[in-house]
Amino acid sequence: MSSDRLIRAYLEANRRMMAESKDMTLATTVTFLGAAVWSDYQDSEGEPLTLEDLAVKVGMTPTTISQHLRYLGIGYRSGRPGLGLVLTDINPDNRRKKTFDLTPRGRGLAAQLALILRRAT
Repeated sequence: MSSDRLIRAYLEANRRMMAESKDMTLATTVTFLGAAVWSDYQDSEGEPLTLEDLAVKVGMTPTTISQHLRYLGIGYRSGRPGLGLVLTDINPDNRRKKTFDLTPRGRGLAAQLALILRRAT
């Protein structure tokens, strides 16, 4: 049955995400997937999307997205290292806002997840 194959692929993709960190929550995974999908998008004025834009797209608060991106990024709380999958940067046009992008490692992980899921369809 094709739905079984798709569910198995989802589970395999989830295992791949958990290989990055056993502590990664589903919500953090959704944030990573959102960053992977929308990191190359621009707003109507040609500017990169902000953390607030990502929050709207994935249905979370900007504060939650910010916390997740620190965990997925280069540093988390109390000096703990992040996973190195995502970069954030201050928006030069509005220094109160941040933009996001995937690191090469994050792009590699996103490509692996896409391959796993593509094989199921």
